[in-house]
This record gives sequence, C-alpha cells and structure tokens, in this order.
Amino acid sequence: MRWVSDRVSSSVEVPDLQAAGYRFLGGRLVSTPHGPAALFIYDDAEGVRLAVMVRPMRVEKNTAMSEHAEDGLSGVSWATDGIGYSLVGPTPSAMLHPLAKAVRRQVERHL
Repeated sequence: MRWVSDRVSSSVEVPDLQAAGYRFLGGRLVSTPHGPAALFIYDDAEGVRLAVMVRPMRVEKNTAMSEHAEDGLSGVSWATDGIGYSLVGPTPSAMLHPLAKAVRRQVERHL
C-alpha cells in the first residue's frame, strides 16, 4: 500500500467491505486522464463485482456524495480533503450508497 500511496501522493488504505458481504480480490495502480489512481476490486458470494477508485483531486477538493449511472453500471462518487473516491458496480445506486458511506467512514478514520 505504501507503493500505491506514493504514486497517488496520499495515504491509501484498502476499504474493508466484508461486513456487507464483499471480499477484496486485489488492486492495481491505474492511469486516468487526471493522473494515477488506485483501483480496488471486490466480489460477493454471487460473483457480483464492485470497484473502488481512489485518486487525487486537483480542483474539487471536497464534494458531497453523488450518484450516477450509465450503460448498466451505477456509482457513487465524492471527494474528501483532496482525494476523490468512486464506488462502481452493476448494482442500483440506491444499493451502492450504503456501501459508499461505509467506505467514507473508513477513510475518514484514517485521516
């Protein structure tokens, strides 16, 4: 995690979604139009996969959670203290929102 944290210029922790039934499968450092980002992949007992992306935010340092959907994927995104977070999956946004809140609580504990 230190290697990924160094690349995204912020301390990054893997969110724990086990209480919601999702196990951590692995992570990657990915390139975005905005620079490097950490991408964490999870799945549940039925094989439904979710992704959490973490990246530095240059402009929108703090934003409220917002829901979005396109082409069968839904997501919840927000920014806290200059770091942006997105939780994305083939699940309705209303079901992702509680998971996103759990991720946000974990992130805020580590700040």
